[in-house]
Formats: sequence, structure tokens, C-alpha cells
Amino acid sequence: MSVSTPLVGLVVFLAFAMLLGLFTLLARRKGVRPRVLRRIDAYQSLQATVGTAVETGKRLHFSLGSGTVGETDTAAMVAGLVVLDQISAAAAMSDRPPIVTTADGTAMLLAQDVLRNVYARQNALNRFDPESAQVVGQSPAAYGAAQTILARDEAVAGALLLGSVGPEAALLTEGGQRVGVTTLAGSDNLTAQAVLFATADHPVIGEDLFAGGAYVGHTPEHMGSLLAQDVMRVLVGIAIVLGVFAATLRSLGLF
Repeated sequence: MSVSTPLVGLVVFLAFAMLLGLFTLLARRKGVRPRVLRRIDAYQSLQATVGTAVETGKRLHFSLGSGTVGETDTAAMVAGLVVLDQISAAAAMSDRPPIVTTADGTAMLLAQDVLRNVYARQNALNRFDPESAQVVGQSPAAYGAAQTILARDEAVAGALLLGSVGPEAALLTEGGQRVGVTTLAGSDNLTAQAVLFATADHPVIGEDLFAGGAYVGHTPEHMGSLLAQDVMRVLVGIAIVLGVFAATLRSLGLF
């Protein structure tokens, strides 16, 4: 008896939705402590980088990459925007607020909206500068070239790259190293991940890019989502093993 693919997809979706709701509710009521998560050094160092920017009166440079909203890059860009929202509350208190760069106009507008909301929550909307989010190059090559000078020209205390970017990511980390700026970087692109692993001070590897909301903000929704994903991995793995075992028994005529 075969099971249709749409039915399997529906079961997986419903199971994930139930787990997400359960873990989010538990996080809100009891508080899921950060220690339930494995250590990711890049996110552990992020608070220190933000603190350095505030104490020295310098900027944070936050790069959303050279991806385009509406394409396959969207998920990585949204993950970067989530972390931007969470760290901007502290960074916005400094004399020089964060600067966000991207190669896509829509992403720039989203970043402006994130920063505007941060200032609105702090009742300091008069300090919001729309030019804090900028398009600095509409092609990967132009975008990468612009990263090499931003660390110097904007008096940057730390450079963060969380988004979709290609091999030009090396230009951002190289620009930071020239002026002694700490770099934290992660991408959904495999080539960029290899480059960043070798060049960034704190690389974010693989799917760790999408865990930033849970590690940085510890919000119930992000914690619940991360825990639900972990449980679903285990359940799907068990289902695969059982399926292989059942198929083996059938091939041997034992089932």
C-alpha cells in the first residue's frame, strides 16, 4: 500500500505546526533557557561586537548581501533582517547608528523599516536616518567592491554579513581585516560559506544562518521554531529508517 506524496506532506506540515505551537507556548510560559541550544561561537561573540560599537562611538556595518527579494535568496535575507532587528536596539543608542548595505532596492526598504521600528520602540524616531540603509551596488561585483572601503570610511567597529552572497563575500572580510575590524559572516551560498570559513573572524556555517533569531534574541517564537525543527529532524529520520526496514522485509518476502 503506497501513500501519496501530498498526504505525506500534509502530515509533516501539521506535525511541525503542532510542535511549533507547543514549543512556543512552553517558551512563553516557562522560558526556554538559551542553554538548551548548542554553542555557536559566532553568535556568542556578537554581543561583544555590539558593545564595542556602543562604547567606542563607532558604527556597526550590517550587510544583507547581494541577493534579491522574491528570489531564492529571500529566506537568507529575512534571516539577516531578524538579527538586524534584534541587535539594532542596543546599537542605535550609540552616537553613530548601524549602517546597512544591500544590492537590492526592496531589501533596502525592508532594512529601513526595521530600523525605523527600532527607533519607534525607543521613542526616538527623530534620530532615525533613512540613509542608514543603502544600496551600494546593484551587481555582485560592484557590491563586493563597495565593501572594501566602508569599514574605513564609516569608522566601523564591526562588520556583519548575514544574507545571500557569492564569492565576493571575501571582499567584505578583507576590507575589515585591513582596518582591524572584527567580521562575522554567514551565507546560504556554498561557495561563499567556504570563502567565509577561511576569511571571517566568526563564520556562520550552513543552516546556523537561520538560527540567529533564537540565539541572539531568544524570542519564544524563534526558540519554538528551532526546537520544533530539531524534533522534526529526529522524527523524519526515524520514519526513513523504518521505511527502509519495511521495504527490505518486503523484498525478502517476509512482510
